[in-house]
Amino acid sequence: MLLPLSEPVPLAPGLVARVQQVRQEADEPLPRRFLHFHGPAELVLIEDGAGQFLCEDALLPFSAGTLLYAPAMAIHDFDFSEGPRAWTLVQFDPLALDPGVVAPPAGPRSSALDDPMRLRIRVLLDWLNQSIQSQLPRQAVAVQLQALVLAISQTFGPAPEDLSSPLSSLSRFRPILDQLSRFPFRTLTLEEAASRCAMSPAYFSRCFSRTFGTGFIAYQGRLRLQQAARIIATSDEPISQVGYRLGFRSPAYFAYCFKSLFGVTPSEHRRII
Repeated sequence: MLLPLSEPVPLAPGLVARVQQVRQEADEPLPRRFLHFHGPAELVLIEDGAGQFLCEDALLPFSAGTLLYAPAMAIHDFDFSEGPRAWTLVQFDPLALDPGVVAPPAGPRSSALDDPMRLRIRVLLDWLNQSIQSQLPRQAVAVQLQALVLAISQTFGPAPEDLSSPLSSLSRFRPILDQLSRFPFRTLTLEEAASRCAMSPAYFSRCFSRTFGTGFIAYQGRLRLQQAARIIATSDEPISQVGYRLGFRSPAYFAYCFKSLFGVTPSEHRRII
């Protein structure tokens, strides 16, 4: 099935937002680290568990009751500690907001909510989710999204002056990440990626693996599989065509790679969703 936290894929066409509630027991594997980015902005209410939120050059601790925000196209990930974990994830289209009414925060944010504010955010999240599930008109969902963004903007307040982390400037990788986002079907070699980031291949490989927790080629393959999973779940495009479009050389190889990551074949994934 789709990985539940921070998928590096866009919203399905026409959607203003999506809401997902996730709960994992202490004996379940931790979500794998995967620094990534996507067009939607992302809001996460941590309801159980603790860890660190990595976003661009920010490193922010979180625990139960923390509200986290990643702007659109920001490179980010969530690093949970051992123990039970629960969160509500919202990914939304910033362009759906009326700029005369509200604008989302410009950078990553974190706020430890008191009980009244936590209840208020929880009610707004549930209200937004019910509207999406009821398939209300896009405009109606956008109004409810604006109410949520207004509330979180009040919660976060002004941006902190120093959110620096030891991730040594994720922005150095922006050229290749933008390329992967715009042209997911084109495979970059290690040498091409290093050249776009003005680094030698060896230095690029070391920096990328240290920052992202995986090699560049593996990251690129996983990103394409995540994109394929979302296309399969939200369209009727033939599965073989999805694989070819994203650069897999044959349907059999695509199915093998897909099952290796998600535990199900592309056809099973479409039936489950």
